[in-house]
Amino acid sequence: MTRAAGALVLRRLDRGARLAAILWVVVGAVLVLDALVVLFASSMHTGIVATFVIGILYMFYGLSRHRTRPGARQGPPRWLRIFVPSLTALMLLSFACLAVFGRVDTASQEEDAVVVLGTAVRDGDVTPALRSRLDVAVDYAMANADAVIVVAGGLAPGETVTEAIAMEQYLVAHGVAEHRIIQEGRSTSTFENFVHAQGLLDARFGTEYTTAFVTSDYHVFRAARIAEKAGVSATHVHADTPWYQIPVDYVRESLAITKLVVTGQ
Repeated sequence: MTRAAGALVLRRLDRGARLAAILWVVVGAVLVLDALVVLFASSMHTGIVATFVIGILYMFYGLSRHRTRPGARQGPPRWLRIFVPSLTALMLLSFACLAVFGRVDTASQEEDAVVVLGTAVRDGDVTPALRSRLDVAVDYAMANADAVIVVAGGLAPGETVTEAIAMEQYLVAHGVAEHRIIQEGRSTSTFENFVHAQGLLDARFGTEYTTAFVTSDYHVFRAARIAEKAGVSATHVHADTPWYQIPVDYVRESLAITKLVVTGQ
């Protein structure tokens, strides 16, 4: 290879490295912005914090990957050059698995009861994520006129009404008869959602009935595992995650599944 050809290769490599660095910075900035948007629309939780931290890490990583001249790198330490891409690959794999599993519904729409798993409300009103779940529950209720709807969710810190109350109000406003709705307003976790809902359904039906649950697509996999742990046999229907919440919710869920695998909780 001639000296001129070698210089051309180095320039092209340098251009590619700079573009890659810019991409890391842009992705990091998007994650930081997304975390702030979700914080404004919802309330603080681990997914927001983790997404914000990952965004800052990506921005730092991208800014430190610049080249001062062709063939000479001034950038992050070797361990960071391994850690960040590896972390990204693991997250993308986790997100893909959650999305694929979560979007395969198993409900027959002939179940006796459907449990709508709650998530945050804001100032007494349902948030976009919870609205998405409730809209699916409304469609289910219309398709299965005999099904009982359990709205499951307790009182979140800083709120004046339980998730269950806000959920029932939304369902009634969208055409679901109040007598078909059962409030489960004591729970503070998905496990408690299932345990308390089962107690209410046992009191209504005895032991012979079938159940489905509704939750967001990213949450279906873990919710199904938790239902089994709670002794609840249930099919499921997914609700779409609002597009701007996808990074935060999938990061949060990946952390929650890691905790479930490590601690069993």
